[in-house]
Amino acid sequence: MYTDVYYLLMRLSDLKHTLNIPVFNGNDLIKMFPKEPKSQINTQLRRMSARGDLIGLKRDIYLFPGVKIDEFVLANKLYSPSYVSLESALNTYGVIPDITANVTSVSPVTSKRVVTSKGAFLYSKINKDLFFGFQNVLDQSSGLYYQIGLPEKALLDYIYIRKVRNIRESRVDLSGLSNKVLTKFSAQFPKWVGEVLKS
Repeated sequence: MYTDVYYLLMRLSDLKHTLNIPVFNGNDLIKMFPKEPKSQINTQLRRMSARGDLIGLKRDIYLFPGVKIDEFVLANKLYSPSYVSLESALNTYGVIPDITANVTSVSPVTSKRVVTSKGAFLYSKINKDLFFGFQNVLDQSSGLYYQIGLPEKALLDYIYIRKVRNIRESRVDLSGLSNKVLTKFSAQFPKWVGEVLKS
């Protein structure tokens, strides 16, 4: 076991083996080396990123080059708390046919767009009271979990955030959704959202 983070970070293969996860941040190493100065760890990570040993996705988030990782995992890692929802989730569930160029998520913090070398990720702010109705899904390739809205919740988020007034015009397929869950979840939203479902 390495006792000095400096020597660990000099060998990419050792770092991969020690962390055993494809995407990580400085805090992951700080937890492993609590006696090492945080500034030293961050300096070494920045140097590795500059050399191309690591891919810097955004400040303090890194990915090992050549590693495949689900974009939904990245969406959760890049901005937290958040869960994949709206168009990305609805397309995944087959509720809408359109594929989005960006991964769409919701967060109770703020709306923002994060652009990385692996694509753009869009986050729409949602009220804290509406931050529910999501599940954990295991990405088999990386062994990491990501959070994604249940299909009924993703649809309600979509109606609410995109201000949809007619779901037929949005080519929404409701056949695979639970009316019971939709009714339960929609009770937490403004009344007009539930009315759209009935139209």
